[in-house]
Amino acid sequence: MSTARPQPRLYRFTLPNGLRVVLDTRSPRPRVAVAVHYGTGFRSEPPGREGFAHLFEHLMFRGSASLPDGRFYDHVHRFGGHANGTTHQDYTDYYQVVPAQALERALFAEADRMRAPLFTPTALAEQLRGVEAEIDQAVHSRPYGGFPWPLMPGVLFDRFANAHDGYGEAERLRTTTVADCAEFFATHYAPGNAVLTVLGTGSPGDTRALVERHFGGIPARPVTPPPARAEPRRHAERWVECTEPGIAATAVATGHRLPDPAEDLPGYLAHAVLARLTSEQGPPAPGLPAVSTSCGFFGPLDARDPDALVVTALLEPGTDPKEATAAVARQWAGWSRNPPAEAVHRTVRRMVGEHHRDHGDLETRCRALGRLESLFGRADLLDRLPDLLAAVGPAEVAAAAGELAGLPATVLVMRPGSVRTRPARSSTGECGAPVPPVAGPGLVPVPGAAPAFPLPGYGSPGAPEPAAMRDSTLDNGLRVITVADRRSPSLEARLRLPLGPLGWLRAAGPEASVRARLARTRAAERAAALGGSLTASVDGQWVDVTGHLPPGQLPAWLALLASVVAPPRRDDGAPAGLRSVRPTPPQLMDDAVRRHWSDGRADTSVTGTPAWDPRGGAFVLLGDIDPERASAAARKALEAWPPAAPLPEAPGRRPEGGRLLVLRSPAAGEVHLTVCAPEPEISEMDAGAAEAARYLATAVFGGYFGSRLATRMRVSALEGYEVYSGRDVVLDLPRVFVRARVAPHLAEAALDGIREELRLAEENPFTDAEVEAAREFCAAQALGAFDSPATQADQLRQLTAAGRDPGGLFHLPQLLRRVPAHDVARAGRELFATPAMDTVLFGPVTADRAAEIASAPLRAGTA
Repeated sequence: MSTARPQPRLYRFTLPNGLRVVLDTRSPRPRVAVAVHYGTGFRSEPPGREGFAHLFEHLMFRGSASLPDGRFYDHVHRFGGHANGTTHQDYTDYYQVVPAQALERALFAEADRMRAPLFTPTALAEQLRGVEAEIDQAVHSRPYGGFPWPLMPGVLFDRFANAHDGYGEAERLRTTTVADCAEFFATHYAPGNAVLTVLGTGSPGDTRALVERHFGGIPARPVTPPPARAEPRRHAERWVECTEPGIAATAVATGHRLPDPAEDLPGYLAHAVLARLTSEQGPPAPGLPAVSTSCGFFGPLDARDPDALVVTALLEPGTDPKEATAAVARQWAGWSRNPPAEAVHRTVRRMVGEHHRDHGDLETRCRALGRLESLFGRADLLDRLPDLLAAVGPAEVAAAAGELAGLPATVLVMRPGSVRTRPARSSTGECGAPVPPVAGPGLVPVPGAAPAFPLPGYGSPGAPEPAAMRDSTLDNGLRVITVADRRSPSLEARLRLPLGPLGWLRAAGPEASVRARLARTRAAERAAALGGSLTASVDGQWVDVTGHLPPGQLPAWLALLASVVAPPRRDDGAPAGLRSVRPTPPQLMDDAVRRHWSDGRADTSVTGTPAWDPRGGAFVLLGDIDPERASAAARKALEAWPPAAPLPEAPGRRPEGGRLLVLRSPAAGEVHLTVCAPEPEISEMDAGAAEAARYLATAVFGGYFGSRLATRMRVSALEGYEVYSGRDVVLDLPRVFVRARVAPHLAEAALDGIREELRLAEENPFTDAEVEAAREFCAAQALGAFDSPATQADQLRQLTAAGRDPGGLFHLPQLLRRVPAHDVARAGRELFATPAMDTVLFGPVTADRAAEIASAPLRAGTA
């Protein structure tokens, strides 16, 4: 296997106004990521302004001098990109992923809100409502609300910056004014307090010129010093208890100070490995539950010192929280004397593999580079971490365990109770000082008075680079696709096998077989020991296996795969203690469609063991490989699987349509709808053009925010509920479908609207304007398949298992741009102007109510 990889190419420079810039040109991609990290977060809030940094993050999306009234998202929505922001202890990040043709607009949008954001009373009131709902959902309206975060910092720390609640209280936040927002911006959002990161572009010179053009003119402002964060080490135990109604189990969380990563990075990483090892080793003592751990409140290297390693557990009734925390301390003390060497090495391999895999993703890598530069001035640390983690061994973990075992415990306990109580919050500043008054309005001019700048245009659409690929079919019918991708030193593996006629009708059998194999072979645990992963699932249509692995472990991983999906045995069954996975409403509805469409297609009286079949299946291997050699390795491991014995089939015919299938679920809170039919056969067009035409037709009808269904939702006041169209495979038939998820009282209106749009697909063919808008969106969005090796592998599996050309993934964006609008209109009529589509309803719908909703023959069942 090839191990040569292009070296990362990071370019770093600082503009005269103090803005630090990181450019990653390691692997040009058809989409780019842009992130801005401001060095302000929860810890920057003064007393009396708890939660303000988070509120301000929301406001930064609502408008700027050149992009008022929420127009920040124009270039994002238009091209199928995405944008968001998050608030943490020491930073707030804003990030976008867009096609390369929109790079300049993305940079312009970030520069404009760094230069002149607009704060209006209307936008502030709107975001206050949104933040209040978020606080309520995360803290007040759910069981164990706020446990362990944001309650734990107030137990572990004393200084206000570290201890206060980063969400704040809605009542206090409602007193915020526009002038308060202006002051916060002026104080904390200076260019010298920010890091701009750009990832995905191939030309550092051109990208630097764009950065200087749009950010260079932003005036420098003084940078506010960071808040005082120093915390004395605790020398005595601290226990804090609170109560929560409606919970059955007591929750306990123990907080432990982490080393300062800026001063002792090896020691910090040893604690990160210890945290992971603690959760992976199971219960710390007999009779106690397993624990969960977190290195840092939001993950490793996500905050400056001080941060915490947090251990949490839900206790069985009668278990003393003191015994649970003492058991963890005893476990650590034991490891300090005799560390579990093989377990440490296994955990390190897993963490290294996950690091490589996670940061092969465009957005994740961009944000991580900016975070590490903002917090520690070390964007390059991202690519050094695998080697630094690999250097952590049993001795380092033993030292970390011994240190934590000898420290006094800081514990938060949440017990069941009749009323909700929470630890008291201090209203004082640092070290007991009185709360300083919040600065009043009028101290700083409200930003946004700056002139608007003309918006830059868009560049030429990009295209994915064709990759070296091997496409072959084994003697047993399994199709094998191997693709070279050098972005990450990790392989992505995907397998999809059709369940076959008996499996489609009796999916519980294959599910039990797969779960039994996973338990019997310990495949997930053994894959983790290789530094990878392996998971398997059954959805009624397919057996899916998903995993990743280091290139050097390919033969061993393939052997694991073979042990999981070898032909089912009659004694396969779910092992005792494993609960069956509850099907989702869409899966239950698709089961009903399969049963209905199987009538007349197969002899359902045939008995036997339900088996998946390599015929019609697909295996995808993508990553740092030579496709020819990887294909040979897959053939050696997988060709021994025999195809399943064929079942006698009745003469093929199109399933009878126009039926209403009702799955009653009285406890469901929503109604789910599926309207579907087999796709008509393709005629008079080559496969690639036909696929592009049907792809766009599905989007125009209901596949993106500007579709006919989306427009009807807005006009009919159904916005807020899902309604969308798509295409997949059911049994061995390509299918077109429309799905909806609505409140019960809107079910009739939603179904009527869907049926009306289906009727109009014949009477009012798609217009050129509709097609062109969808074309621009879909061609750009299709580039998202290449954001990460994992996403690309997922798409290749889906295409290949559906009988489509996997190489078409690389050509699809160009095909979408070229297919004539009249072909898309014709595809729309073929797909959606179908005289009789089947309808499935799931939810709290009675037979009488179903008859009212749709005047069609009724075949009812109970979910």
